[in-house]
Amino acid sequence: MIHYPLYLVPFDFSEISNNALKLSLELAHVNNGSVFLMNVVKVKPDRSKAQMQLKKVIDDLSPADQKLITKRVLIGNIYEEIGKASEILRPSLVVMGTHGASGIQKIFGSHVEKIISNSATPLLITRGDKHMDKVKTIVMPFSFQKESIQITSFAANMAKKFGACIHLVGNHDNNELHEDGIATNQLVVERFMNENNIDFKMVDLPQEKDFYSELLDYAGSVHAEVIAATYSNGTKLVTNPHMQRIIENIYRIPVLTVNAEELV
Repeated sequence: MIHYPLYLVPFDFSEISNNALKLSLELAHVNNGSVFLMNVVKVKPDRSKAQMQLKKVIDDLSPADQKLITKRVLIGNIYEEIGKASEILRPSLVVMGTHGASGIQKIFGSHVEKIISNSATPLLITRGDKHMDKVKTIVMPFSFQKESIQITSFAANMAKKFGACIHLVGNHDNNELHEDGIATNQLVVERFMNENNIDFKMVDLPQEKDFYSELLDYAGSVHAEVIAATYSNGTKLVTNPHMQRIIENIYRIPVLTVNAEELV
């Protein structure tokens, strides 16, 4: 039975997608949500086999997990079907597993943008077997760019449901105008957190290395369960170098992201 929050999981029977399923189930249990598990085949004769495989995957889960899942095997183009499902179901998150940003490109090809870049549905990218039953720390970087803070509401929503603390990490820039923008965005984020009673702390990095190296080292040091970051400025998720570094972080911390341009 579908109820919200709803987690949409594209599933291809790989270990990568199995990790995404586990993560979405943990989220659903904590938030009293549900999971929509979907597989897409190209031609009708393949549908029966896929349905049997999907049934076996679900049968191997616990009874409690099984109650949370709605499954569908669809016929068509995977990119188009995921896009349609997102538009119709309006999931809280699309949960996808990957080896990294390059892994997304390898698995879904250049058409990945059809799935996520033209949608305001946030994406949770997971690597490995990171658990989400206890989310205590969410790290959220922000800069002078307006788009960098447009993940705030999604991160705050997750923090509120889990009782987590958001660590707000500001970038620093030698450009005076950029520094002014960072200061302004910090005030905006702080006000939002205070108005919504979200536990948060401001973090100043030592600025001894580049920002993203220090950001990821910090997230690892505080054992963050999620890094929340957005991308925009006409760049694609799979080709954005900063997002690639965040997604491919050595700590295998799941990344919550959304295309900020679709939120305007």
